[in-house]
Amino acid sequence: MHASILIATLAASMVSATPLMARQQQPSQPAFAPAPSAGSPPPPPPTTTSITSPPVTTGQLGKPGTPNKVPPKGLVGELLTEDTTVTRFKDIKAQIDAGAISLKFDHNPAANPNVTAGMGGQVDLANRANFPVLTGLGISSATIFFQPCGLNTPHVHPRATEYFTLATDTKMSTGFVLENGLTEEFKTNLTIWQGTVFPQGSIHWQQNDDCKPAVGVAGLNSEDPGASSIAQNFLRFTSADVVDAALGFPAEINGENFAQFAAALPASLSKGVKECLVRCNIPH
Repeated sequence: MHASILIATLAASMVSATPLMARQQQPSQPAFAPAPSAGSPPPPPPTTTSITSPPVTTGQLGKPGTPNKVPPKGLVGELLTEDTTVTRFKDIKAQIDAGAISLKFDHNPAANPNVTAGMGGQVDLANRANFPVLTGLGISSATIFFQPCGLNTPHVHPRATEYFTLATDTKMSTGFVLENGLTEEFKTNLTIWQGTVFPQGSIHWQQNDDCKPAVGVAGLNSEDPGASSIAQNFLRFTSADVVDAALGFPAEINGENFAQFAAALPASLSKGVKECLVRCNIPH
């Protein structure tokens, strides 16, 4: 593969969340009233009662309410040592009753202030560390908020298979590469309520192909799925001479410019492919 193509592929990075359109409240229609009978006095003028309800919102438009609770330090470790599931859930119930943890996890970005968003969106993950009720259940969930053209850069989950569903009326392309021995890319396109799978350990990505925000929901079959961003972790944190050798000593990267090149890699999520950015008039 030509070095520039390889570098471009490796440099792709993850998504950022933007406000989603709030569902507007529709005015209520007056109830049907029968016409007055002949000779009866005219009815009094109707009275109007104005009831203001907060709009239904999604994504960053949602008010934060209360940020997700930070579990007590050491709680998950204690739960992992319980002899039975019943004992573990008795401890969980006691923690819920004491107000230390919650039985509900809010994926709204505003309820997850400690998550660092990229230019293309953010991922809000519920795992056993921040939602201890999941301890021992072998499951976790992520909501991914994409900016227009946002890219969830190529990454792997070392301990989980992922099922991804697109939850907005947008277009999204996805793909994965399984492993050595079968390096042909599996690609598909999704629209609202369509889903796909990314096998455990596979390199995979999601690209919002729309000029408006998108939201995806992922289920993972581990309470601690982990994630490793391919381009960022390889180019930033692997020894420079090893990276240089692995890339075939390309002229574009050398001992003088490698640090600058690696430092310029966008964080996950990142702005997406150039074609989408140009089509949507997004600066890049």
